[in-house]
Parts: sequence; C-alpha cells; structure tokens
Amino acid sequence: MAPVRQRHRDPYERMTDEEFERDFFQALHKERLKAVSLRLPESLIQRSKEVAAERGVPYQTLIKALIEAGLSRLERRAS
Repeated sequence: MAPVRQRHRDPYERMTDEEFERDFFQALHKERLKAVSLRLPESLIQRSKEVAAERGVPYQTLIKALIEAGLSRLERRAS
C-alpha cells in the first residue's frame, strides 16, 4: 500500500495583507544571494507573476519572500 500524502495547508491563508507584506519585506533584507535552479509548474510561475504584478514587485522577489516567510513560520511552529 502506498503511503498517504498529507495535504499541506496554505501558510498564508490566515494572514492579513499587512502581516503578509511585513513578512514579505522582512524576507528581502537577508544575506548574500546564490543562484539556484528550480523546476516549477508553469501554472505556479504564472500565478506568481500575476500576484507579483498586483503588488508591484518582481515575481522572483515574491517567490523568494514566500519561501522565506513559509520557512520562518514552520520554524516558529516547531519551537
């Protein structure tokens, strides 16, 4: 029997816009950057571009901030 995969909840669904933007901008003020290559579904990239355009930021910056905010949130829950 194959293991059952748990569905992950959206960590941002309960955040207000103000909380999201605060976390977003905090994530931008981090250390040196290193280029990486990720394979992402085209639909996810398109959604990221649309949301980034609505907020007036580059989509890669948005993705980076979302990863940072998500990891920070998981770390807070673990402690």
